Amino acid sequence: MVQRKDSQQNQSYKLSILIAQDGLSFCSLNTEENTIEDFYSTTFSKLLDPEQILEELKRAIKFNLSEENLVDIKSVHVSYANNLYSLVPQEYFSEDQLTDYLKFNTKILKTDFIAYDELKNLEANCVYIPYTNINNYLFEQFGEFNYNHSSTLFIDTCLAEVKNINTEEVVFVQVQPSRFDICCFKNGKLLLANSFEYFTAEDFIYFVLFTAEQLKLNTETLQLLLSGSIKETDDTYNYLYTYVKEISFFNTSYLTEKINNLSQKAINPKQNLLLLSNLI
Repeated sequence: MVQRKDSQQNQSYKLSILIAQDGLSFCSLNTEENTIEDFYSTTFSKLLDPEQILEELKRAIKFNLSEENLVDIKSVHVSYANNLYSLVPQEYFSEDQLTDYLKFNTKILKTDFIAYDELKNLEANCVYIPYTNINNYLFEQFGEFNYNHSSTLFIDTCLAEVKNINTEEVVFVQVQPSRFDICCFKNGKLLLANSFEYFTAEDFIYFVLFTAEQLKLNTETLQLLLSGSIKETDDTYNYLYTYVKEISFFNTSYLTEKINNLSQKAINPKQNLLLLSNLI
């Protein structure tokens, strides 16, 4: 357990952590000086299980989070990016039936703890499985902390952003190295929120187009907004542009404005949308 030392500068830090099977990232905000100081991001060569992810997290914190900042962390927020979740409308939701919402599409172990996030703007709940071993480790290190599922952040972001878009059909895609989240809207109403694993650019475009086809969305006119690990030079982007012409990147100006004067690090709000939204 981290032992708190007397700090001559009396600094205070907020730590945001994003954990996925294909990578992890974190950054810390000095709340006294309002500066982002520690930033770390890595991609795993393969999908890892929770025990392997925990070892990677321990190693990352040990070697990439300065000891001076580590002992002065006052709050921690963790987001889990995995496919172990399901959205449940509020009218069908009961805390006594959390297992039932996941058991048909997720393998649930006896040791699994099931949590949920409330999506107030959607009148729904995101039911999911956080990694218990990682939660235990973080509690030992930092004491009480907050956590949620990354899809909760993504859906909330899309709900806020879609209000500013006039196009009838809008699709948001948040890309990670081996996984992506997708939210589809029509006339401002959420039609679907889901996640897919992919291993090739062909996989990626197949799932995007299949989703659009099932929802009867017009790829000639819909607006597709991207964020995360994708650039205009990537194969994934080029495949998308072959079939979807109205492509742009998330308008993250609200994050850009907030971090422009905060960090000495090169942090791209488009690529770290979920991480930074927990921090700022």
